[in-house]
Amino acid sequence: MKFDVMWMDEVIARVDLKPANGGTPYVINYNNDFNKQFSPNMEGHITIKELEKWLKWRTFPPTRANADELLASRGMQAYNRWGIVRKTHGVMADDEIWLRFEGETLKHKDVCLRKDLYYPEENSFAE
Repeated sequence: MKFDVMWMDEVIARVDLKPANGGTPYVINYNNDFNKQFSPNMEGHITIKELEKWLKWRTFPPTRANADELLASRGMQAYNRWGIVRKTHGVMADDEIWLRFEGETLKHKDVCLRKDLYYPEENSFAE
């Protein structure tokens, strides 16, 4: 499985979970801004532990008070970080980084939680 790490509509990294040459996930960062990098190195393999740490940051914790309702609203019966990230695209309310999985054509406006801020013209009524 491959996915792009997006900032708005810009691809800032590419992640290949199962590279053809084998080994651990492989990341290419296209942005050298530390706050937007998926991993500390511009290119190379990362550990499963590093990947899990990033996923943990992009999902709600299993101990959250309304975790069961959040899972149910996404059609899930059990807590699974990958499942949550696949459904939510890793979208967070406090930044505009998200994941676009291979084969998807989504844009930021399709996954954005703050549409009123970034796309107000789409929420205004025609006169």
